[in-house]
Amino acid sequence: MPLICERTGAGNRLFVFLDGLEFIAGTEAHETVLQPLLQFGSYHFYKNLLEESHLLLQRVSGAHAIFLDWSNLSADILALCKNLEIVSYIGVGAANFVDMAKATELGIAVTNTPDYGNRSVAEHTLGLILAAARNIAWGDRDLRKGIWTSSDREGVQITGRSIGLVGMGSVGKEMARLCQAMDMKVYYYDPIRQHHMEDIATFLEMDELLSGCDIVSLHVTYTPRTHNLIGRRELTLIGENAIFVNTSRGEVLDLKALAEVLKEGRLRGVGLDNYPGEPHPELEDLIPFDRVVMTPHIAFNTREAKNRMTSIAVNNVVSFYEGEPQNIMNPDYQA
Repeated sequence: MPLICERTGAGNRLFVFLDGLEFIAGTEAHETVLQPLLQFGSYHFYKNLLEESHLLLQRVSGAHAIFLDWSNLSADILALCKNLEIVSYIGVGAANFVDMAKATELGIAVTNTPDYGNRSVAEHTLGLILAAARNIAWGDRDLRKGIWTSSDREGVQITGRSIGLVGMGSVGKEMARLCQAMDMKVYYYDPIRQHHMEDIATFLEMDELLSGCDIVSLHVTYTPRTHNLIGRRELTLIGENAIFVNTSRGEVLDLKALAEVLKEGRLRGVGLDNYPGEPHPELEDLIPFDRVVMTPHIAFNTREAKNRMTSIAVNNVVSFYEGEPQNIMNPDYQA
């Protein structure tokens, strides 16, 4: 697809949006959001498509700043972008799309947009929990097949149940507040104790939390240390009739191990929104299980969250050129 729009501003800097601005509703709205960039340079706005990947270098080679969502900036691409000073990732998991080591080596700052959708993700997580607890997706599938199964779909009430939050970051905190409001007993594990949250959430060590809670929900960032954080050992610690939910990174959960414990009859319900290998995750082993509710990485996907996400991404670039960089992801970055 050709260039969708371009605007000329002050100076010679070029800002390139690779993956469109679907996060902003309408051209007039996105021009308003992008207006602050024009004091530092001009911008080009593309809606990059997979079949146009051969045009990637052509579009970014002269850029001083690149905004991206899903396009991949490999080490080779970064090395050929001689003017590039900053990559502003519109989302959180920039390391999945930018070669961080190469960016750091070349003195390119990489930023992300933390905390843009904490409440949206927490609400979706609660939705998955309710869907699993009350057989909502299962019942929907029954009716679409013309089957009336009201008496066969007894659920459980989550009020009064215990929930264990693995990770007490920004989303975990939102979950704790929502679950407390629903009269649930809230427990958490985090490598760093969050004492300021312990008026509503009780700290437990990981194994104790997994084995003792009616519901377990993952809210951890993805690092080499958290790869397959929840594997077969951890899943077998969780109660046979518990509900398990993951709306954090897909790579923190071993899906093969999850399928194995489901085959053994463990877990009342499972809710998943993130997967390894997106956008083409291998889910064949999970599809046979009606008690697994899956959504296609949409926990963040609300208009409110997307507006905040784009605003933060633009502000990251503006702040960078004002000499006050923020949300830098490569800790060893040096200008």
